[in-house]
Amino acid sequence: MCRSHKEKRSSYAPEKGVRYDGVYRIEKCWRKVGIQGFKVCRYLFVRCDNEPAPWTSDEHGDRPRPLPTIPELKQATDIYERKENPSWDYDEEGSQWKWKKAPPPSKKPANGADLEEGKRTGKTIRKARNTKERLLKEFGCLICRRVMNLPVTTPCAHNFCKSCLEAAFAGKTAIRERNKGGRALRTQKNVLNCPSCPNDISDFLQHLQVNRELMDVIESLQQKSDENEEPAEELSEEHMNGLVENTDDTGDGEPGTKNEKADAEDDSHNPLPDCEPKSSKRSKVDTAQVAADENDPL
Repeated sequence: MCRSHKEKRSSYAPEKGVRYDGVYRIEKCWRKVGIQGFKVCRYLFVRCDNEPAPWTSDEHGDRPRPLPTIPELKQATDIYERKENPSWDYDEEGSQWKWKKAPPPSKKPANGADLEEGKRTGKTIRKARNTKERLLKEFGCLICRRVMNLPVTTPCAHNFCKSCLEAAFAGKTAIRERNKGGRALRTQKNVLNCPSCPNDISDFLQHLQVNRELMDVIESLQQKSDENEEPAEELSEEHMNGLVENTDDTGDGEPGTKNEKADAEDDSHNPLPDCEPKSSKRSKVDTAQVAADENDPL
C-alpha cells in the first residue's frame, strides 16, 4: 500500500510526498450508506509485512493478531469476510510472512539467453516494420495510398502509380473537337489537373514514362523488407514456442495445458460484492483506525 500526504483523514499519512507502507491484506469488506445517501464500499486492510511499519520504532515486522472490532458493521450490508487460507500468510517456523502457495508462473524469459534472444527478435521485427513504414511514407502513391508500382513523376513533382494515374483520367482526352452549324471549328485543349494540385498535366499524360531511378529504389527497399521479415517471423515463432514449453512445465500434469486454477481462487483477493460504478466510493480502514463517526466524510 502507498499513502499520500494528501490523505488528511488518516493519521498514518506521511507529512509530504508518497510513502510505501508495506504489504496489506483485505480481511473484510462491506457496503454502507454514506453521508450523501449513496452506497459506498468499505474495506478492512491488515498489514502483514516482514519490515516494521514506517510510523513505529519496532525492529521486527508485523505479527498475526486478532481483527479489531468495527462498530459500523452493525449498520452495514453485503458483509464479506475472508475464510479461505490466504496465499500470503505468516510462517510460525520461520517467523516471517511468506507465500504459502506458489505464485502464478511468470511469462517473462527464464534466463539471460532467452532475454537476449527476445531483444534480438524485437529489434529485427522493428527494423522490418520501420522499412515498411518508410516505404509507405516516402514512396506511397497519392491515389491508392500504397507503395508505388511502376512509379511516374509529374512535372509538378508528384508521384503516382502508372496504372492509378491512367485510371484517374480514363475516358478523358487532351483535345476536344468542336462543331457549330455543321462546320468544324478549331479544336480546344482540355485542362487535365494533377490529382494533387491544380497544375495542368495534359501534355504529360500523352506520353507517360516510368521513373526508373525511383523504381530501383523502391525495389531495393522491398527486397530489404522481405529479407528482414523472414528471420523476424522465424525468431518470433521460436520465441513463442519456447514460452509455450515453459508454461507447459508449470501445468497441472496434462501436456500443452496451463494450470488455470491460480492462487486467486484461495487468495485474499476474493470476489467482492458489486458496487454501484458511478456513485460508489472507496475508503480504506486501517486496523488501528476505523471510521466510527458517520458524520465524517468517507
